Amino acid sequence: MAKSGKAFAGSRQLRRGIGYLSAVAGLALGYRLLIVLIYQIPLPMGIAVHPIWPPAAYTELSLLLFGLKFWPAVTLGSLLNSALSGSDAGVSVMAAMNNTLQAVLAVWLLRRVDFSLRIDRIRDVGSLLFLGALIPSTLSATIGMLTCCLANMTSWSDFGLSWFTWWMGNVGGILIWVPTILILLEYPHKLFIRQDYSLLWVMSLSLMCWSVLAAPYRMAIAPFPLEYLPYTLILLGAIRFGRPGAALSILITTGFAVWGFIQEQGPFFLSTEPQFAILALQAYVCVVVITVLALTASVEELEKARLELQAEQEKSEQLLLNILPQPITTRLKQDNHTTIADHFAEATVLFADIVNFTRLSTELSAQELVAWLNEIFSIFDDLADKHGLEKIKTIGDAYMVAGGLPEHRDDHAIAIAEMALDMQAALMEFRQKHDRPFTMRIGINTGPVVAGVIGKRKFIYDLWGDTVNTASRMESSGIAGEIQVTPRTYDVLQHRYHFEKRGSVAVKGKGQMETYLLRERKEVQLGV
Repeated sequence: MAKSGKAFAGSRQLRRGIGYLSAVAGLALGYRLLIVLIYQIPLPMGIAVHPIWPPAAYTELSLLLFGLKFWPAVTLGSLLNSALSGSDAGVSVMAAMNNTLQAVLAVWLLRRVDFSLRIDRIRDVGSLLFLGALIPSTLSATIGMLTCCLANMTSWSDFGLSWFTWWMGNVGGILIWVPTILILLEYPHKLFIRQDYSLLWVMSLSLMCWSVLAAPYRMAIAPFPLEYLPYTLILLGAIRFGRPGAALSILITTGFAVWGFIQEQGPFFLSTEPQFAILALQAYVCVVVITVLALTASVEELEKARLELQAEQEKSEQLLLNILPQPITTRLKQDNHTTIADHFAEATVLFADIVNFTRLSTELSAQELVAWLNEIFSIFDDLADKHGLEKIKTIGDAYMVAGGLPEHRDDHAIAIAEMALDMQAALMEFRQKHDRPFTMRIGINTGPVVAGVIGKRKFIYDLWGDTVNTASRMESSGIAGEIQVTPRTYDVLQHRYHFEKRGSVAVKGKGQMETYLLRERKEVQLGV
């Protein structure tokens, strides 16, 4: 068994090793093919370097997506390219080290600041600009130009301008392709945005970019700085379509700008110096990309903040609705300085109380007691919602609920009766589940009440009046396991439910009172 386990582990490591080497070879070959493709693009007369250098983005993306452990792919790809191009061995090694160092440094710095591949925060845009593009490109351009000058490939007198062109080429390549590829990888299905007027936007932006970036500039329009005319459509795409729109904006604008540059058309050839045309193109592209990315990230952050605020508002609203009835919360939000006190000509109030709760509390731990009370009252809350009643409050082991307020309903007494019978059935199930002698007294009364909210803090929707006091007395003077009601409630419900006359009962503050015990629904009302 041990030998077979070791053999399996060894086989798995071998497969991983082969997969890793294959990936390295594939990335290296992709690097070489990309450079071959770039050199197929013709350049204007007098220009020997490409203004945008996508291989810088390719190496950085490879390590961002697959991990720093694939740095040998950058080195191997650079050596492969140099070997096939017939470059000097020493220069080839320096170029490979330089390219690898640039990509590794960029990814290492980005990971140090928790860079998100979604680029949906302003900090991500800033990190990509400074840590992913400017700093690594500065190092790469410096090492590269020193190598070229020491190898007599470039004159020292051209160091400054050549260095800046190298630096801008790398920065432009990274800023254009790294965010664009990352966005399109996240939204492959939105490469062509499927909305009613998205095609109109793409066509309008393309036409505008062609007109000012690729059309015969000196012949078509006057030599004014019109290259920023597409900005309105670019910003519209970024705002309306988000990051997919930003990616398409970058691709369309950059594509036409480079096309015009290759054709020696557009606004970048107003100068007679070809080298300045390169710098003008590079600066334009970088400004467009940074603007689009910053705007998109700002919109994303604002939308995220809006959704978080909305979620918090909904949470607060739900918390408020758990405390106060919805009509009351609406009135409080409209004017929290107004005293809310409403008179209801008729409502029905129910009080319920656990019998011998004090004795039970001595037999249970505090945690068990609270847990069981929470379970019982949560069941009652569900029943109140089911019957469309308003839970008023709980006081210790007492539960109070009312019908017919804060919005009037004609069947408030029936709803309370249904609630009381369901409470008895629920408590019986609870007693069987926990094997505890839980019983309740329930008292009900019908009559006029005053309901409202008083005070400035810790609002509670409460009831006042003789009807409330009498309902409480019906519970306290009731019988364990029974539902005791007043004559007024009996008069309202006698045609729908069976009652048993209890007789005259001494009620505190009321003297002797005839009361009734609610038993069950009459057959004609089954299913009500």
